[in-house]
Amino acid sequence: MIPLLRELFFNLCLLISLHYVLRFTFRSWPIARRGWSHTLRLAAFAAAALILLLFPAHVAPGVVVDLRAVPVAFVTLQFGPLAGLLVALPTMGYRVWLGGIGLYAALPSLLGVILVTSLLRRHLPVMGPLFWRSWPGVIAIFLINGLPLLALPDGLDLFTQAYPLLLVSNVLGALAGWGILSERFHMLRLTSQWRSAALTDPLTTLGNRRQFDQDLDAMGPGDALLLVDIDHFKRVNDTFGHRAGDEVLQEVARLLEREGRGRDRAYRYGGEEFAVILRDVTGDGLSRVAERLRTSVAATPMRATGQHLTVSVGGAAWAPLPTRQLTERADEALYAAKHGGRNQVRVWGIWLPSRAQETGQPPPSPLQG
Repeated sequence: MIPLLRELFFNLCLLISLHYVLRFTFRSWPIARRGWSHTLRLAAFAAAALILLLFPAHVAPGVVVDLRAVPVAFVTLQFGPLAGLLVALPTMGYRVWLGGIGLYAALPSLLGVILVTSLLRRHLPVMGPLFWRSWPGVIAIFLINGLPLLALPDGLDLFTQAYPLLLVSNVLGALAGWGILSERFHMLRLTSQWRSAALTDPLTTLGNRRQFDQDLDAMGPGDALLLVDIDHFKRVNDTFGHRAGDEVLQEVARLLEREGRGRDRAYRYGGEEFAVILRDVTGDGLSRVAERLRTSVAATPMRATGQHLTVSVGGAAWAPLPTRQLTERADEALYAAKHGGRNQVRVWGIWLPSRAQETGQPPPSPLQG
């Protein structure tokens, strides 16, 4: 009994150490469930299970026990039974190669753990700050591990000798190892939330100026920038109050997101001004998207005021120059739109027909670019 206890304790310490290493395979939130990073993570868990099998506790000739089921159960719990089976296959193959009478208990035990975990995974949210509350489910997962020992010759003696220690070790190993991973998940989730809050405008939930500056630096050929300014926004605040003004900003933000294409992104640029980065615009795509945004706002009555508002839009296509100059070009186009009568689109380098022309106002002179 003492040698078995000593070997299982070493296996438990090894399991905890391996989980501390495995935590570094999770690097972002939400956790990727496909791609090379996911494949390499599953390979790491498979290697951990195999390493645990290399240092087992010996019960009888040909019969060994260890905590290989813990990483397999975790993968099954988080990524599903197919992933759990894939992680278990190398360990099962090595166990078949080792042979011995214990093989007939080892394989059913591991497959049983995968089956039970699959049945419980929808009802066992073990990953989180209150992970420890899931201990009854953890016990349920490993109850089947070792039961097939009863089917071996002298099975009752083998079961009595190994099963209680194996169950306790599995449960303690899962609580300790999965607790390490749970803390990692919790940290990644909080970091993601803090990063999102740092890059999101709290009023409109659009990207804020910091996010805009990051995405602006990532622009390339085929991209374009729009600056959108609400016309006479001060009148809204003066007439209806700042709360109504905030609601108008939220409504305009929703319209910009709705009317943009899926690959485009809108931002709260500052005050009543918004920015939109367009990706892969070709031909007159920049003009058409900008005009669609303008007409959508003009045609939609604001719920907060019951009135129609208009916006002026200035745009500039990406060029191989500093991002500051790209912003200056879009800002020049916006300035021309506002001083040319508002409620119109201007693109740096060309003049576009707009609402000003439709109402008979003299067209502003084109910007030269």
